Amino acid sequence: MTTPQDALPAPASGEIAVTISLPWTIGVSIKPNVLLDGVRMVNAAGRNVYPVAPGRHMLSCEVNVSGSTFGQGDIAVDVQPGVTTEVYYAAPLSENLPGRLGLTPQTPYRGGAAGCILAAVIGFLVLFVFWVVIGGFLAVGRR
Repeated sequence: MTTPQDALPAPASGEIAVTISLPWTIGVSIKPNVLLDGVRMVNAAGRNVYPVAPGRHMLSCEVNVSGSTFGQGDIAVDVQPGVTTEVYYAAPLSENLPGRLGLTPQTPYRGGAAGCILAAVIGFLVLFVFWVVIGGFLAVGRR
């Protein structure tokens, strides 16, 4: 009679947890992309956990708006066996700004409502000035 051999213990694995913060926008759909060792991972805004083998891994994050990607950040992450390594990504508001990626919480970009309010005030002032100028020409116009 033979006895089953003891199964070899599974190699210890670690995890990379990527927390993605997106700026608040009106009418613009920002979708994050996470690439782990060159492979696109399933993700969403918030915390995403990926099991990985211990060792060094390359992590890239960027955002996608209507097929255009920007805000790429890259970091090398060292993972210890049985440990979850936390990584944080703050997506930019526009392609003129860099994405923020690091091992500590990143300050999220602000915008959205404040930018809209500022644009509305400037627009109102421009229209008011044109209204006064045109009204002045009409009032003093042809005589």
